[in-house]
Amino acid sequence: MKLSEKVESELAYIQNIEVDETLKPWEAGRVFYEKFIPLAGEKETVFKISEKELMNEGHSVKLRIYRPNNGGKSPVIIYFHGGWFNAGNLETHDTPLRQLANLSQTVIIAVDYRLAPEYPFPAGINDCECAVKWIIENASLLHLNPNKITIAGDSAGAALATTMARKFRELISAQILIYPVTDNSLKTSSWSEFQNGPLLDLKGGIQAWKWYLPNSEDQNNPDAVPILAEDLKNLPPTFIAVAEYDPLKDEGILYAEKLKANDIDVNFKLYKGTTHGFFQMDGFIDDSKILMQDLTKFIKTQNS
Repeated sequence: MKLSEKVESELAYIQNIEVDETLKPWEAGRVFYEKFIPLAGEKETVFKISEKELMNEGHSVKLRIYRPNNGGKSPVIIYFHGGWFNAGNLETHDTPLRQLANLSQTVIIAVDYRLAPEYPFPAGINDCECAVKWIIENASLLHLNPNKITIAGDSAGAALATTMARKFRELISAQILIYPVTDNSLKTSSWSEFQNGPLLDLKGGIQAWKWYLPNSEDQNNPDAVPILAEDLKNLPPTFIAVAEYDPLKDEGILYAEKLKANDIDVNFKLYKGTTHGFFQMDGFIDDSKILMQDLTKFIKTQNS
């Protein structure tokens, strides 16, 4: 494994993060993840950022809307953050989403869905579906182009994105999956090779899936485990990014291959020499900038 000096610096920063040991494991994980925020670098100014609160199943679902310009009928990206289904929020992904909104000149709406273990599957999925429905139904009010809707996410958020793309395939124009979680078996070669990291490890993966899918009947549900999905026909063009030194690498590759086998147009990119999470590490890792450029190119192509 040949990590660049900058990736090594990023990992050293993460290893020095301290968290209150009296917190519950999932609470500690959330605090730990939130302390990644400085890795993303400086926050860019965006033309307008606003928030909206929806109610679903008696719970609040917050949306953050990034508008890079004052144009009308803008394309939109609906974005689901990563965090192993049990961490992450609007703040953990704020910096890269500001940057992506500015680069792509596309409205981005980030969704703050419920997290496990307090709210296991399907709570998060239900919140995401509620948000997507509301955005589609209110596209005119939001000054969005209803024919240019992209579903996107990273890691666990990409798993949620795959389900939303399948549910709303007739209404969306593209999907973006950044190092997606797709398989709860954790038995791919990359999980074996990188079971001790960097960044993610097998122990953490096992725990995350246990929190997310505590009921055995859900463990074979394709809405929770994307690699099990068979209804993949007629999905929109898809961008998939994976990191070379990431235990999730192979399941991202397998999902890309499964989409291609169903005649889906897949733009697949392997980012060499880097690790899971680099979408949020523009302050340290050059590949973050390359990923942003690749995402922007894909988005502008789909929106043209």
